[in-house]
Amino acid sequence: MSEKCSISSCEQLSYEFCSGCKLNFCQEHMYEHCSLKHLKFKPLINEINQIDTQLKKFDLKKVLRSSYQQLEEWRKNSHEIIDQYYRKQVNDLDLYMNEKIKQYEKESIDIRTKIKIYEREKQITHGQINLLSYQIQNLQKTFNEFKQNDVKIQIDPLIIEENLISFDQSFHLSDLSPVYRVIDRIHECCTSLATNNQLLLLHYEGTLLLVDREFTVYKQIPWKYGPIYDMCYSSTLKRFIILNEEVFLLNEDNGTINKVRSLPLSQQWFSCTCSDTSLYLSTTISNTSIVEFHLLPTIVFVKKWTSNMICRNDEAIDGIVYHDNAFALTISNDMKKTVRFELRFTETLEKIWSLPLDIIYNKKQAFRFSLINYSEWIIADHCNSELIHITKDGKLKSIVPYKPSPCCVIQFGNGLLAISTKSVVNLHKL
Repeated sequence: MSEKCSISSCEQLSYEFCSGCKLNFCQEHMYEHCSLKHLKFKPLINEINQIDTQLKKFDLKKVLRSSYQQLEEWRKNSHEIIDQYYRKQVNDLDLYMNEKIKQYEKESIDIRTKIKIYEREKQITHGQINLLSYQIQNLQKTFNEFKQNDVKIQIDPLIIEENLISFDQSFHLSDLSPVYRVIDRIHECCTSLATNNQLLLLHYEGTLLLVDREFTVYKQIPWKYGPIYDMCYSSTLKRFIILNEEVFLLNEDNGTINKVRSLPLSQQWFSCTCSDTSLYLSTTISNTSIVEFHLLPTIVFVKKWTSNMICRNDEAIDGIVYHDNAFALTISNDMKKTVRFELRFTETLEKIWSLPLDIIYNKKQAFRFSLINYSEWIIADHCNSELIHITKDGKLKSIVPYKPSPCCVIQFGNGLLAISTKSVVNLHKL
């Protein structure tokens, strides 16, 4: 039986199937569809030609000037550290040598004192003479070595770690370093994480913890507002955003928590992300949608993308991250028990790419993920106890086992990866 045209208002039978869009079109609508693709395709040629022109005019030395200055500053600071260490060792060596001289002087005084005592008492045995002879010879021998500067100095070579300075942003999960720092916590704690790249925000036994890159607690803030669904950071507001059935702003400087009262109360929020200008919230399982709010001067509603623009009725958004005018989304299908990862344009929600994941969906825990090194993605797969690494163009890069099962993952500054489980938060060096 022939299928109908995928255009809802058209009653014509399908003339051709578009393998790229996975839709059927009648002859008239196929012509329109091809024309529309051509109109979208032609500007891409102009855009890539413009980039080629820019590349030819690109002044690499001008761009690198600041980086060279950074390296030169690092070199000077490193030399100063070495010089300071050298001066300290020279001073310590002087102290050590002076102590040795005092030790030799003391031994010489002790021997002369014994000789005077024996000489005064006129009672000396062969054994005492032999002992004095041995002590004098030994003192002379060690002092001769000392005069020859025979000081045993153990100097280890200065080792500079290979990744002390890094330009390459590439990363492979198989190279993930062992756990560097750990914070233990109870199962009832929220597994979500958020960072401003200087501090990491996590939930710990009814308390919000802000920790630094050594997992040292910077601030501890009581949390009394119930379960936390998700958290993110707004560089525009300079606030952490905490999400449950309502939305809260956390000021990391003074630890104050304020409820955002300008948002609709009827919504049930589930995940959050920010651009420079907007806050984006996704709703819970039923009729999933994405809602945009401007951040300044106050948080106000802008628009809403309904569920039929994003996914089917039996599907929901598990996680959302904004990056470079696009949404990355984990979308779960409760009926089919499947999960996929997608990238869509922010303005239109048009799909850029989609990747089915080898995950059996479990609604008890959302599938959360993180941007890594500004281009790729890592998904925490709690069902299979794995981390999934995805390239910027939507290809599977690698899968590595991870235990305890990861629930949330986030890049913490340039060189760290934080992974939360139900029992711990682990920190790894990248």
